[in-house]
Amino acid sequence: MKNHLIFVAISTLLCSSPVLADDLVKLYGRANIGIQSKDDGTSSVVSAESYASRIGVKGNTKVSDSLEAFYVFEFEVKPTENENDGKTADNLSARSEYIGVKGAFGQFIVGRNDTPMKRSQNSADLMNDYTGDISSLMVGENRLGDTIQYSTPSLAHLQFEVSYIAKDNNKQNGDAGMSLAASYGDRKFKAMPFFVSVARDSKVAGQDVNRVTVQGKMGALTLSGMYQQSEKVDTDDKKDSYVVSASYKINDYNLLAQYQDSESEAGKMKDSGTGTSIGVERMMSKQVRMFLWYSQFELDNKPDQDHIAVGLRYDF
Repeated sequence: MKNHLIFVAISTLLCSSPVLADDLVKLYGRANIGIQSKDDGTSSVVSAESYASRIGVKGNTKVSDSLEAFYVFEFEVKPTENENDGKTADNLSARSEYIGVKGAFGQFIVGRNDTPMKRSQNSADLMNDYTGDISSLMVGENRLGDTIQYSTPSLAHLQFEVSYIAKDNNKQNGDAGMSLAASYGDRKFKAMPFFVSVARDSKVAGQDVNRVTVQGKMGALTLSGMYQQSEKVDTDDKKDSYVVSASYKINDYNLLAQYQDSESEAGKMKDSGTGTSIGVERMMSKQVRMFLWYSQFELDNKPDQDHIAVGLRYDF
């Protein structure tokens, strides 16, 4: 499997066919690496970390005047992984991988992708992919295989998404799941200065989740708020969580602040509590940015944690 993936990547890089010249196939990715200091209450360590660095290939072709087919194969790469000197399959893992069709009816995809629930938060999570990611304390941030997903076309900035997750997925515990979301506004804040969404997960990765997200942009300031209620499938133990975040752009700098509070113990921290993050990004070009951030977690059943990192991100 590992050799097959390497072959695919090398073939893509070296290919010089007319298909590539027509820009129907695109190689893309992100190198996102930092030097991070972690203090988990029992020990302190400094290490090089990769924050969801990735490489992917995507393409599309016209089937007819009204129908287009497309695909995405994306993998996370871990250049800072040191197990067996990086010579293990753990250095490459699946991200979004799917094939689909789209037209005036919207789009269908089959494969592995972010659920409508995860997509519904849009850019509210300013610490996405970092230690302060909302998934550290909250559930609902799923990217699942065995998925059939449909998205309606945007009609007056209103859009609906639904995803069916087959029970064969090993996170489903034998139950098929449904993830649904409705959104209104502009994800990029260009046509409209706000974005609002509501989402529902039913039996997805062992959880039932309801989520509401509101975002607004006022000049250089963007404010976001998200509230969700979750419970494990077949229980009545509801857990409340919320996130508030703000970003402010000053020339080439972007100032970030985020706070989350969760009663759930199912996030990456495996504990309930609060997380506070602040950071700054400096855009060096359209592709390259430097970052500095600090995250503190006050946990209910484990020692508090402090994380600080400085690094470089390159998108291509």
